[in-house]
This record gives sequence, C-alpha cells and structure tokens, in this order.
Amino acid sequence: MNKRLIHIRRLTALLLLVFSSIASAEAVFSRVAKVVAVGDLHGDYEQYIRVLEANNLVNKKLKWAAGDIHFVQLGDVTDRGPDSFKIIRHLMKLEKQAKKAGGRVHVLIGNHEAMNIQTDLRFVHPGEYKALVTKHSKKKQARYLDTVFRSMLVNQPELADTASEIRTKLEKRFPLGYVEHRLLWEPGQELAKWYAGHNTVIQINNTIYLHGGLDPHVDTYRALEEINEMIGRELEPGGQPELSVSERGPLWYRGLAKNSADEELEALNRMLEFYNADRIMVAHSPTMGAVMPRFDRKVIVADVGISAHYGGALANVVSEKGQWYAVHRGRKIELPLDEGVDDYLKQVAALEPVGSKLAKYVQLKMANPAPKAAEMITID
Repeated sequence: MNKRLIHIRRLTALLLLVFSSIASAEAVFSRVAKVVAVGDLHGDYEQYIRVLEANNLVNKKLKWAAGDIHFVQLGDVTDRGPDSFKIIRHLMKLEKQAKKAGGRVHVLIGNHEAMNIQTDLRFVHPGEYKALVTKHSKKKQARYLDTVFRSMLVNQPELADTASEIRTKLEKRFPLGYVEHRLLWEPGQELAKWYAGHNTVIQINNTIYLHGGLDPHVDTYRALEEINEMIGRELEPGGQPELSVSERGPLWYRGLAKNSADEELEALNRMLEFYNADRIMVAHSPTMGAVMPRFDRKVIVADVGISAHYGGALANVVSEKGQWYAVHRGRKIELPLDEGVDDYLKQVAALEPVGSKLAKYVQLKMANPAPKAAEMITID
C-alpha cells in the first residue's frame, strides 16, 4: 500500500475523532521501556496474583511496585471462574497506583466483559453470583421473581395454575446474587460504565494489543481510537451491539491465532504497515499452555489458559529493551522466530508438571512434526 495513501487514511480517521462528541481514552503509547502482558484470567484470582508476583509488579501487600512499567491485561477477566470481582476490584486499585508511580495498567475489554454488559450470561460461574450475596439478597430475589412472573402472566395468564412450579424454575434461572450482578453490569452501572470507559485496543511502541484480533482483510482500517470509541458506545445505555458482537470484530476475531500464513500473512503485513507497527498481540484463543509466537513474531498469542477452567497454565509475555520473552512458571524464556518454535516448546514443556496438557502436546508434536508447531496451537 502506498505510504502517502496510508498516511492520508490514518489522518482522516483521526480527524473524525476530533469532532466526535465522546472523547476516547489515550490509545497510543511510545518510549515505554518494559511491558508485561497477560491473557484471559476468567475469574481465577490466585493465578492472577501469581502472574503479578512472578513479574515483580506488586509488593507483599499487593500494591503496585513496578514503577514506570506498563501492565496489559488483554480482556476476559470475567466468567468461567468464581473470582472475577476480586480481580476487577484489585485492578481498579492497581490502575490508580501505577499511574501515580509513572507506569500504567491497561485493562482492555474482552468479549466476556461485553457479554456481561449485554446480558449474555451463559458463562457466568455460579461463584460469581454467590460472591455478591448479602443478607438482603433473598428479598431482592423475591421482588425480582415477582416482577418476572407478573410479566409472564400478561401474555400467558394460564401460567397462574402452575405458579409454584414456575417459581422454582425461575429461582434456578435467577439465583441469589443475580440481581446484584445485574446492578453492577447493566449498561450505565458501575462495572459496565468502568469497562465502557476503557480501551479495546492500544498500541505500545510498535506493538498492538487487544483481546480477539484486528481483521486484516477489511477494505479500510480504522484508527485505534475510532475502534475504542465504537465499542465504548455499544456498551453504554442504549448502545446497539454491532462491532462488539461481530465474529470479525476486535473482541471475537480468531484468524490471527488460528489461520495459516497463506490465509493471513499478506493482509497482516498491510495492516501492520498501516498502523506503523511490527506485531500484534492477542488473547481469546487459548493455546495448549504456552505463549505462542506466529509468523516470525508478527503475532503473539498470549492466552495460555491460566484459569482453572482451562487447566491452570502459568505464563505471560514480557517486552523489554526490544526483546520478547515468555515468563513461563516464573522462568523468562526468549520468544523465538518460527524456526525456533519447536526448541522453545521443548524448553517450556520441561518446566511443566508431569502429565500437563502442554507436556503431552509437545511430546505428541515432536513425534509427529508436520504441520509446524506454530500452526497447531489453539484448543478451541
């Protein structure tokens, strides 16, 4: 793509934001010496703390202790595990502490945060509701069930004959803590408002960070600030979900993690040139337990399945002085180019407990070396 045309398109996208009625959060950061990034946490507070400690981001009191380092959480704090609220509350505090110390905590929006705001609660762990139960929860639940049942009777008055049976079903559908959950996550409420004010995608130095991925096959690329504004609007009261629910949108796109070089690389190169970036880091598509570089580190897949739900792997990404590393169970290992992926996998598998998913995968992979390891990494 012609560099002059790229510059004009980027400038046009940015000018559109200048005249927008909603100001976007800062999305581009330069001259950052060190970045620590972690993928999906899915309600596993203990693993979250292990990541912070392994990277010396916090002190013994779990307060920020990393100075001007930037810490990126790539979305999906919520669902599948019981302790999302504990993680979010801690991130809220850490965010303020880091900024005061000259660093940053970037909490990016994942598809599961958007799902909670948009009332798609299929993956909410029962422990999430339980964590919000108070002595008033029974009364709140009763009032809510009464409202729901009366609404049902408007269109189906015959249901009155089976009120007790329906009530039992409603109690299972809307357990204790459900009302409190919605009072936090409904658009405009505390957690929904907090997340809507955060970024979906950022660029630090020459690397783009986001949850799902940017689709490189579109005709026109949007400025990062425009993407953030669009997702933010969709998560606000009255927002109409479009980009936030699209399979090819930034919260859901899996092509960079799953597709082959033949499918992605040419378009990826064009996209990186547009953003003046060298690589893009994504989460969302869990690997077999290792941080995975793809296409000679032009893509880094950071969702290793940290949460208990996915097996409790323990790894994150570090960028320092232009070098890229995985911190795998506390050990810093350089992320390779494609030709070194097999050796890298052997190194990280050797740090795993006996019988781990990653160790089994690497053993099988080395016995059957085709296709390349970099092309066979994700589990869903």
